[in-house]
Amino acid sequence: MTWLLIALALLIGGGTNAPESGNQPTLVFEPAVLEVVRDSTGYVQQMISVRSATGDSIRLTSIDGSCRCATGSIQRPVAADTIPAKFYIAINAKHFEDSVNYVDYTLGHTGPGSPAVYRVVVRLRPEETR
Repeated sequence: MTWLLIALALLIGGGTNAPESGNQPTLVFEPAVLEVVRDSTGYVQQMISVRSATGDSIRLTSIDGSCRCATGSIQRPVAADTIPAKFYIAINAKHFEDSVNYVDYTLGHTGPGSPAVYRVVVRLRPEETR
């Protein structure tokens, strides 16, 4: 009876405490999520570094913003060993009216789990919220 309970517990629990390999992030971004407050110009610009979570070499192949207000460009396409790949983002946030806005960038790459998504959170200054 005991072995049946152990087998059932392993079956229900998946048999291990390790996360499924499909759920592990392939890329590690620095910063992990960009959170900014829109300035008076209404533009957000930032360089983002990215590495492979496994330490393998990867190549960034494409970048697309989630809205027409977001552009991106790959500046250093290859991440290897201790050298990160880099991409540049620019957001025209002049038209944002909500106090918190999300812009996602989809990054194609040569590692497993492509594409990856990078999130930018753009907040309005308290005096700008309606």
